[in-house]
Amino acid sequence: MTMQGDKLERDILLLFKRACRQHRLDVAEHLLCALEAAQEKSADQKRLREAYLVLGQTTR
Repeated sequence: MTMQGDKLERDILLLFKRACRQHRLDVAEHLLCALEAAQEKSADQKRLREAYLVLGQTTR
C-alpha cells in the first residue's frame, strides 16, 4: 500500500465514523463500500475491521 493509498483509507474511515456518529447510515454505507474497495488490495485489513466494529456499536 502506498502512503497516498494509506491516507485515503484513513480519511475514508474518519468520514465513516463521523457519518455513524451523526446517524447518517445512508452515507456510512457508501463510505463503507469505498473502504472495502480501497482495502481489497491491501494485506492489512485493520481499518476495515475497525469500521465494522464502529458499525456494530452504532446499530445497538
